Amino acid sequence: MERNYSVLIEYSPAYELIISLYTYIYNKNLKSIKLGKDWVEETKLKLPTRFALELEDERWEILHRTVLLISQCPEKKTVEEFLDWLEELPAGELYERLSPWVSSIPLNLGEVRDRILYLLTEWNTHYFKSLDTGILDYLQEEVRFRQEEAQTCSPIDLIEQVTNGMRVEPTDQLKQVILIPQYHCYPTTVMDYFRGMATCLYPIKETITSKEESSLVILQLTQCLADEKRLGILSYIAEKPRTLIEIHQHIKLAKSTVHHHITILRKAGIIRSHFIDHSTPAYYSLRESFIDRLNTELRSFLFKKGDLL
Repeated sequence: MERNYSVLIEYSPAYELIISLYTYIYNKNLKSIKLGKDWVEETKLKLPTRFALELEDERWEILHRTVLLISQCPEKKTVEEFLDWLEELPAGELYERLSPWVSSIPLNLGEVRDRILYLLTEWNTHYFKSLDTGILDYLQEEVRFRQEEAQTCSPIDLIEQVTNGMRVEPTDQLKQVILIPQYHCYPTTVMDYFRGMATCLYPIKETITSKEESSLVILQLTQCLADEKRLGILSYIAEKPRTLIEIHQHIKLAKSTVHHHITILRKAGIIRSHFIDHSTPAYYSLRESFIDRLNTELRSFLFKKGDLL
């Protein structure tokens, strides 16, 4: 019997509330995020001094558990609906909702919930409420579009498409993947595995013109290819899929350097990262479609629609 999993494509502003706070707290570790240091500094000025100081010391490692709770919330059209539901949720029911998916749950679950509520409520008041509503509208439209695509596209191919190269392999354990578009952490995808479920907060850009899109794609692809070591990695995995250790041994660079090159290639959509019941990739393979994509984007950028070549 063929193994497969289902995909649930979700939207709620509560998801973006969480990923925006996560991005702010961990901005120093998320070096490649498009919003960058200017966004962090501008946002900090909007926060009360005491709350900004709290967030400097915050180690918010409960992002994914909160994402699981949003997926179970019956009414989540607004941030306030989710926060009200979470506030009224007894600690016992909170445990029951998490226990099927999470193997390690803190004993002080009520205190953890109260801390989550405090952080999210303050963040919502001082930052998220003033967010451009056009971003949320764009996220909602993205979900509608992907839900239509899911009718004709397999779950594994749909995930690879929206993440630009992340391949979630079917296993006996994995039953469902929750796909959630997010803006704040672009271009990083935030993925986590639970027992029988995975969550994937994939990045989307703000609306830009097709000309700008082609330019950005061309720059990203050509800059990735303009490196001898990265070309060596591509040539090596073109033969067959390879693990990080195999690539490291073949290229003969430090593991951190190899990982850096692979990350650049993956974010450009040139290679696939394959996941097997874990948020760390099991191996990598070549996405040959990037060759056709580069050709298409270059033609789109250089020649106006309807021009003859």
